[in-house]
Amino acid sequence: MTPEPRSFDPGQLIERLDGILSEADGSVRHARLAELLEEVRAEDVAECLAHFTPEQKLEIFDLIPEEQLPEVIDETDVESTREILAHLDPVRLGSIIERMPVDEATDLVAELEEEAQEAVLGQLEPETAGEVRKLMVHHPESAGGIMTSDFITVRPERTADEVLEHLQGTIDSEVVSYVYVTDPKERLVGCFSIRELLKAAPTEAVESFMTRELIRAEVDEDQEKVATLARKYNLHSIPVVQGGVLVGVATIDDILDVLAEEADEDIYRLAGTAASHPAQQRVWRRAAVRIPWLLMPVVSGFIIAGMHARSGVDPESARAVGEVLTLAAFIPLVMGISGAVGTQTAIMMVRGMATGDIEKGRGGKVFAQELWIGLLIAVAIGGAVTGVLSLLLGIGALSGATALAPAVGLGLAGGIILASIFGTLFPIGCTAIGLDPALVAGPFITSLNDVVAAATYLGVARLVLTTLGGA
Repeated sequence: MTPEPRSFDPGQLIERLDGILSEADGSVRHARLAELLEEVRAEDVAECLAHFTPEQKLEIFDLIPEEQLPEVIDETDVESTREILAHLDPVRLGSIIERMPVDEATDLVAELEEEAQEAVLGQLEPETAGEVRKLMVHHPESAGGIMTSDFITVRPERTADEVLEHLQGTIDSEVVSYVYVTDPKERLVGCFSIRELLKAAPTEAVESFMTRELIRAEVDEDQEKVATLARKYNLHSIPVVQGGVLVGVATIDDILDVLAEEADEDIYRLAGTAASHPAQQRVWRRAAVRIPWLLMPVVSGFIIAGMHARSGVDPESARAVGEVLTLAAFIPLVMGISGAVGTQTAIMMVRGMATGDIEKGRGGKVFAQELWIGLLIAVAIGGAVTGVLSLLLGIGALSGATALAPAVGLGLAGGIILASIFGTLFPIGCTAIGLDPALVAGPFITSLNDVVAAATYLGVARLVLTTLGGA
């Protein structure tokens, strides 16, 4: 008899999978991989896929036991899901979707191109395909977008023993903790739990023990409102109605996902980054999301620098001391930008580690990614500052200081790169020694960046000025 899958620590599982995937002999590698995947719970495999290359992901996926495939493809990260979907033909994907809850199946089909959607829907049972099509018309972030149509309904005049008999034939429904009561027009009139049903006398009618006052959501309401209702009233599911007619049920697993997504969105937007955790996105896209928000401190930095440079400098001495004053004037900008970069990076690291988006044991890979992102941001911000400052100096009193603009830009870039490094390494270091990175990282990174970024900026800028003959 095949043993039941068991839970694995993500770091240990990644290490074991890495060791097997490095095996040169293909037949030996596949045999060992299949043996390990038989032992592992689908959720753990799903969590680890993001660590591997697209080719390795597909090799792992092809050897996962068939009964675990729906769970793996539903629970893994977005990037891995897309890579797997691109690999599967409509027939195999249809067989996987057929074993998924209808709301999860809908989310998966929605990830496909329109032509691929039709091809996959054509492989499903007509009833399943019809349910998926119904759910796909709703906005993905609405109550209709997170609900399932797989629930149980009865009429109010049915007796308890009749309902029990009915339940025995529909026990595989996704929502079985509650039974919903509808009238002949399918309008929601009540609800009762399985516990209330078991307590009722066999001949007692449903309408005598059902709850009539229900918390419900309209089909087009925002998913965040649905999650708020569930949290406020401690509900495990919420019926979704359209004009009073029961059309679906939002279940606790989807409600928890919404709560987590909304919390992530608020945290990341507060930091001026993407609205969802970008750990699995491409490096250039992650940098592109952050750069526009980091340009805002550049504007205020130039204003402060302008005020600083104009104060107390007469025209005759401007050329002699102008470079020093201009370098000093941009220190607040350097500290502000470096602090913003460090904070953004630290917030994403802390939140990613807390939610599992950044798995234990991936520190080296994450550091390399963040270093590239820091370099891209440094090039973009440093280049923008160099260009603007060159323009301003070209029409101002320091028109001869051709080396000053690149000195400021390169010095700022150096501070940004260091800030990105500190923002990545410090949360990892805190976790390694048992400190809470959420409590320590913010104040420490802010204080450290103020000193290190300013020192780096001045050092690099003076070096550039000396090298190019501007000092």
